[in-house]
Amino acid sequence: MHLNDGWRINGFPSTPFNNAVTTYIPQLHRLTIRFCRKNECSAGVRDFIAQGLLARFAAQNPSVVVYVQPIRQNIPVVRGEYGNGRIIQIVLKNFDAVQVQRHLNLLRTRSGLPVVNLVSQQSAAVPSVQGMWNPMLNVDTEMNVTKLPQAKFSRHRSAIPSATEYISSLVREDTSEAR
Repeated sequence: MHLNDGWRINGFPSTPFNNAVTTYIPQLHRLTIRFCRKNECSAGVRDFIAQGLLARFAAQNPSVVVYVQPIRQNIPVVRGEYGNGRIIQIVLKNFDAVQVQRHLNLLRTRSGLPVVNLVSQQSAAVPSVQGMWNPMLNVDTEMNVTKLPQAKFSRHRSAIPSATEYISSLVREDTSEAR
């Protein structure tokens, strides 16, 4: 058992370039579904098509061209072609209609860019010599030598004063000016 369940990025997640300024352009351009009409492992894909789920998927995503290729003695495969030229292929062998729909949505929502592995919590283009930042880095050391608990250290500290603190500071300024 290890205590650090953190992750580090093996690359940098990014978005596709030139994805329009004002409108979103879907990255998936073409889906090709290959299956066998008689093979048992293609039953889920055949059910997906027979239940009208493929027609509904095509109607909901008019920017995606959907090809269906029934090929004899072929393992069912869906192939997604993206705007950046990448092709991603998923084998649909022995899937039911729900799993087929889930994988089509996976291809629809992907950017087409390679998947970035998450390996550890800290990631940078150039590793730092200073080490990792922590919230106690610039805290005053006065707390270490006093006897706790104290009201001074128990209060919530905020960079922005609350309305009550602001008004009380104005009152204090007025009373100090009057003296």
